[in-house]
Amino acid sequence: MLSKKINLIDIVKLQKWYIDIFEEEDNDYPNYRVIGQKNRHTQRILNKITSDKEEQNKIYDIIVHESWNMQDGTFKPICDGIRALGYKVISKEKN
Repeated sequence: MLSKKINLIDIVKLQKWYIDIFEEEDNDYPNYRVIGQKNRHTQRILNKITSDKEEQNKIYDIIVHESWNMQDGTFKPICDGIRALGYKVISKEKN
C-alpha cells in the first residue's frame, strides 16, 4: 500500500497563504481580488496533495488551528497533526 505523502514546502506555502489572507482580511478595506487569488493558490496546493475535499479541509484546519507550540516555540503541531491524518511529511520530492 502506498503511504500518503506531503511535502514540507507545501505545508509552508499553505501556512504562508493563510497568514497572507488573514492579514488582508484584517485591513480596514480588504481587497477581495487579492484574497480570492490567494485562496486559489491555497486550493491548488490542496488539490496537489489530495482530491478528497474532506481530507483537504482537515489538512487546512490543522494549518489554521495548530500552527504554534507555545512551550518550545516551534511549528511542530502542524506536522504532528498532518502525521495523525496518516501522511508522511517529506522534505523534498522523492521518486
